Amino acid sequence: MSLLAWLLAIPVTGVLSTSSVADNVAICCNSLSQQFPGQVVYANGSEYNVWNHRWADTAELAPSCIFRPLSAADVSFAVKAFGTGAGKSTDFCPFSIKSGGHTPWAGANDVDAGVALDLSNMNSSVLSADRSYISIGGGAIWHDAYTRSNGTGVAYPGGRCPGTGVGGVTLGGGYSWFTGEVGFVADSILNYEVVLASGQIVNANSTSNHDLFRALKGGNNNFGVVTRFDLQVFEHDQMVYGGLIILPASSSDEVLEAFQNFTDDSTGVSPSAGLTIEFFLDSPEGDGQILLWLIDTDAEGDHAGLQPFLDMEPKLVDRVQTSTIADYTSNIPAVTRVLMADATFVNDLETLKGVNNITLEIFQKYSYIPNLTWDYQLEPLSRHIIQASNAKGGNVMGLEEIEDQLIIFIMPLWVDSAYDADVYEAAETWYNAVKGYTASVGKDVSFEFANYAAPFQNIMASYGPVNLQFLKDTSRKYDPSQLFQKAVKGGYKLH
Repeated sequence: MSLLAWLLAIPVTGVLSTSSVADNVAICCNSLSQQFPGQVVYANGSEYNVWNHRWADTAELAPSCIFRPLSAADVSFAVKAFGTGAGKSTDFCPFSIKSGGHTPWAGANDVDAGVALDLSNMNSSVLSADRSYISIGGGAIWHDAYTRSNGTGVAYPGGRCPGTGVGGVTLGGGYSWFTGEVGFVADSILNYEVVLASGQIVNANSTSNHDLFRALKGGNNNFGVVTRFDLQVFEHDQMVYGGLIILPASSSDEVLEAFQNFTDDSTGVSPSAGLTIEFFLDSPEGDGQILLWLIDTDAEGDHAGLQPFLDMEPKLVDRVQTSTIADYTSNIPAVTRVLMADATFVNDLETLKGVNNITLEIFQKYSYIPNLTWDYQLEPLSRHIIQASNAKGGNVMGLEEIEDQLIIFIMPLWVDSAYDADVYEAAETWYNAVKGYTASVGKDVSFEFANYAAPFQNIMASYGPVNLQFLKDTSRKYDPSQLFQKAVKGGYKLH
């Protein structure tokens, strides 16, 4: 007998008993379908493809079953089942959590051979009697919440793309059109209703489970399933000024310079003014467009901060107008294959131009990919934004008020799955090049934004070692079995 065969023949003692993944998942799906008939669909069910649909094809996997809870109690039953699996000592059932299903990478909100927990039926939005907050279900999408709020005379920070889910945006921090005035979306959360790994339903706020309350402000899905968000509102006529202007790609230098000036707090741009710059390139030769998403949440203001962009010519499209928040032009159609990756750096014009050149060089290198559209976007992270965030009590994202900063993220789109690995390589190459360059010129910022990140990014670590340790400690306190670390592959884990 060989040494290897002899070693394998030795009886193993003290090893914890574990069922197969398939057995665990079968037990979980069966338990849910018996307890909640009509709320579970299997892979062979007629509604499976509809329930499993995501904004991007790249996000769709093949769960063994999909469960759509109607209440926090339903979620509690499911989470307890996931933590028990087939019943052996270390069993658990792999699962995913979906709010709006907008994060595009595989595994972010879906699961192969597990249970997909789809919160889309938990989509209510109710204004409190005292008009101080709105309670929004964990499966709501922002456009529906805005539409229901029309006519109430209040507003609140939320996602700018109408199809994004309340859960993903908020747990990742959330950048809104009101960010300049009230900070990130997470900063305005007054209370979270959360289902913990034990199945217990708790509220996390400034007086109850305060550590969990803070951890959820940017901490992603590492602590439980959030079934309701109570979001602070403020009086507002719900009218905004803005919309979309499209320029030719040849306007790039003018746009970059105006964006850097807009992001510089010393220029005195009003906190009510906001923008996103989107470069949409079809070829590395420069064919494409620049999309200016402009807004002033003070519809009756002078819009001085936006004027340099409003004056730019030639305009290929001009859809700037006064509208309600719900009707603001920002529809984004479903896509086939898409990925995101992001970085943050100090708002410096030469650095911005350098990063822009790197972004174009990476596009050139990977332009052999058929039907590749190279989309990348810029967002201000001025000091007044971070100050507004901190004034609300802060979060765990680790941003400091030292300098004006900006966020850049790429969002390449392609069609053929045969090139998935190439695009992922392009994104990681871009990320490493940008981080290396910004560090070399002393302009790098550690913070990376979960809402725009790639799966290879270590988002929680980018918040800084103190915040990361706090998140780990909070995770162990509220999830001692670490169910949300080992069973949920989506989100950004606490490495």
